Amino acid sequence: MPPRFDDDQSRVELSVADLLEREAAGSLGFGQRGGYERMWLGQAIHSRYQAEAEAEDPSYRREVALTADLVHRGWQVHLRGRADGLRRDEDGVLVVEEIKSLRRGGRLAPATREMYQRQALLYAWMLRQEQDEEVRAELILIEIGSDAVETERLEVSWPALDGEIRRRLSALLRAHQAERAAAAERRQAAEELSFPYPELRPGQGEIVGAVELALDHQDHLLLQAPTGIGKTVAALYPALRFALSQEKRVFVLTAKTLQQDMAMQVLDLLNGESAFHSLRLRAKAKMCANGEVICHEEYCPYARDYYSKVQSSGVLSRLLDDYATLEPEPIFARAKADEVCPFEISLDLSRQSQVVVCDYNYAFDPYVALSSFGPDEDLSDVILIVDEIHNLVERGRGYYSPSLSAADAARLSETLLLSSSLPLLRRISGLAAELSQLIEEWVDSALEMELMPSSGELAVETGLPEEDIWLLRPRFDEAFVDYLEYQRDTKSFRANDPWVDLYFSFLRFVNAMMLVHDDAFSTLALRDTEGAKLQILCKDPSQFLGRVIGRTHSTIGLSATLSPFDFYRDLLGFEGARTATLAVPAPFPPENRCVVIDSTVETTYRQREAHYGRIASRLADFAASIPGNSLALFPSYAFLAQIADRLEVPGKRILVQQRSDSDAAREEILAALRGSLFNDVLLLAVAGGVFAEGVDYPGDMLQGVAVVGPCLPAVTLERILLRDYFDQRFERGFEYAFVVPGMTRVVQAAGRLLRSPNDRGVIALFDRRFLGQPYRQYLPSEWLENDDPQELIDDPARAARRFFDQHHTEGQTLVTRKP
Repeated sequence: MPPRFDDDQSRVELSVADLLEREAAGSLGFGQRGGYERMWLGQAIHSRYQAEAEAEDPSYRREVALTADLVHRGWQVHLRGRADGLRRDEDGVLVVEEIKSLRRGGRLAPATREMYQRQALLYAWMLRQEQDEEVRAELILIEIGSDAVETERLEVSWPALDGEIRRRLSALLRAHQAERAAAAERRQAAEELSFPYPELRPGQGEIVGAVELALDHQDHLLLQAPTGIGKTVAALYPALRFALSQEKRVFVLTAKTLQQDMAMQVLDLLNGESAFHSLRLRAKAKMCANGEVICHEEYCPYARDYYSKVQSSGVLSRLLDDYATLEPEPIFARAKADEVCPFEISLDLSRQSQVVVCDYNYAFDPYVALSSFGPDEDLSDVILIVDEIHNLVERGRGYYSPSLSAADAARLSETLLLSSSLPLLRRISGLAAELSQLIEEWVDSALEMELMPSSGELAVETGLPEEDIWLLRPRFDEAFVDYLEYQRDTKSFRANDPWVDLYFSFLRFVNAMMLVHDDAFSTLALRDTEGAKLQILCKDPSQFLGRVIGRTHSTIGLSATLSPFDFYRDLLGFEGARTATLAVPAPFPPENRCVVIDSTVETTYRQREAHYGRIASRLADFAASIPGNSLALFPSYAFLAQIADRLEVPGKRILVQQRSDSDAAREEILAALRGSLFNDVLLLAVAGGVFAEGVDYPGDMLQGVAVVGPCLPAVTLERILLRDYFDQRFERGFEYAFVVPGMTRVVQAAGRLLRSPNDRGVIALFDRRFLGQPYRQYLPSEWLENDDPQELIDDPARAARRFFDQHHTEGQTLVTRKP
């Protein structure tokens, strides 16, 4: 957490880390920033050393919280920290221990050792202020792998250290004064900030008011508004104005890159005077200048001497001076030219930006989240705007639902066995084989007891071989450390290393096992086309998502589909007492939209095969009746393929989304739609995918949308367990596990069609189930004139011809009346 200044009280709260110059902290080495040792092995080594020390010395205490208060230049300074260890020596002196791990055979660089020493001495200085007795500090260095311990007793001049602390405090106060001046400019900009369009669209005023109210009261808001109303700009405008005036930061979180494009466009419009900095974070793999993502100083020239090169090049200040909107492309180009890691530069710039646009993962994924979103960080100065927040439920489950694959472990074992006779690699091969066999035997035993066939897989809810997995853990750790040393010695680091991947999959699984303690989790054994697997299923991620959301000043969740509000509020971890909801009706003229239900077809799993031919025929007639491009969406790739094989539409080009499509292939499809001179494209795609959510089809780019079936998720054991969990918690198991996600996809898909008051088109729903409960209650109210879906029954092709004939006639009338 950065220093917190209270100007009214002339008070500042800071940590020991704040007293270490950032460049000095950076000398720890690039590889330590999220590196293997720090992330996994360092914690284990510390804990083991501390446990042994406690057992041997009754006076020993671990993780001791320390505070110190002083006055400097009229400011009340409150310093906090946590010492790794504290004991009383035989001579009665209190000894503070700072514990660090280092690689086997490695030597600390002088600057690194000095930084470690300074950290230990600062803790000792704090304890001395608190206890007013003799204190000394020791640096404990533990070698990874061998557990050899080096103890360095540190000498100190307390007056000299006190002077260093005050010099650093003076530097922090000067930086704060400069930031205050910049904040004053931002407050002035907030007063002058205006809505980027001449007038608000219908519904946008309600959104602006609701967001302002939530921010003023430090509340959260779940906002449901139809696609095309402009909810992103209506939420960002008041959030940005509040943030600039109150020294808050805004994070815009999205599930898809295309949604980030839209957010950055809005921020560009709002920042005409370059009054603030906005930055888009791109994934590490796409920002790697090294060709291979191997974040280690000994391999990557862009990681080597990172901090010294950043300081000497001035790359950060140059980017901030030259760009108010910081996009990945110029960041990458400048960083590569100065031979510093572009991704790390992005992270450094994000700390100095008032708005950051990024993926959900950077706030919620415990393995990817930015350091400022760590579990102990204060987020009271953060405003989250979460776009398409309905997607966060499934994403949140995924963060805490790891699996272990027997096939992956067996493949690694066989590869190492055949490729090398090196004892280390043979040992790793044996460990992988042992893990694979453990998974295979456990899954076989579990599946003998009970089978749950679904989607081509066998699965059963069962316990896990926890003891066997825990026994493997230290051997995996030891082999991993040895492997790192082998890679350093042989210069054989490589991206996508299968042993590294398996090791971290194993550790992620072990960590998740420790979370499985209530009905929010299930553990599974399954066998699918890829082989035997053990899986942990998180059914309810609310406790984890809520730990982030609850710490923010406000979180604003946006979506076209948040019905029922209670479902999303509870599963996303929003506090009921702090969370308001708002549903904004569609503002577009109802005559611009035609909704039709084809009740002559069925798409249930049992009936769909008998209806494939009729669905293809009716869909072809519908597409042929659309005087422009149309989009047909299906519940799965398998269903899509069955219809595509039977589909013929004279005069239309049929484009088909494939499961294997790359980003480039998807962009080619969008380019074909945008560049279609004759408006003759029929795109077949999957509901819930990139073409169904988060994509704009402006103007006449799209004039018809067909949705085949309610798009329910496939029946799998995981989905059945979700149904049972929701039945127990909400008494609406089938509805919440199947209908809500399915109908959310339907409404999201239909929302692609009308995105402005001038758009016109036809929405065709192919399945008689749309007429009955529980599906009909999730149809938007504006689609049902008299709350009766029976009124929407028609032949989709006939309804489309009638609709476009009517609008063509109206258009001709308007032309003849034009003076």
